Amino acid sequence: MKGNRSLYSCVFKSMKTCNSPTLQSMKQLLTGLVFIFCISCTSEKGPAPTDNPADCDTVLVTSTRMYAIIQENCTNRTCHPGSGSPVVADFSTLVKFKNYITDNGSMFRLRVTGPNADMPQIMGYPQLSRATRDSIACWVGKGMPD
Repeated sequence: MKGNRSLYSCVFKSMKTCNSPTLQSMKQLLTGLVFIFCISCTSEKGPAPTDNPADCDTVLVTSTRMYAIIQENCTNRTCHPGSGSPVVADFSTLVKFKNYITDNGSMFRLRVTGPNADMPQIMGYPQLSRATRDSIACWVGKGMPD
């Protein structure tokens, strides 16, 4: 208990005159961490994400394939099945899915295919891969061909 009191005295009373081995170790550790932090920081930034980095001329996209992706990742995970889901985001049929994109294109791009897309976002499911998002974006960009 006496050792704890001397450390308390060093920390809270007069750190300049304190010679506690514990406090000296803490000072060395703090100095080392500050040094590591300073040399590891950088002002470099990565490239900004683009809205659609895929070459849509070479991507074969069909409504059947795109809707299969939506069923696997959006409707079968109880997020947008058409019942109990957000009314405006009913993906229970291909027609409803296409209508949603037509009516809400900017929101769809923001949440599903854009550089900061966050879907799906429930129960720990992984987000769509960049390649999948690019394929969907190409399909939408081509007018959602069958």
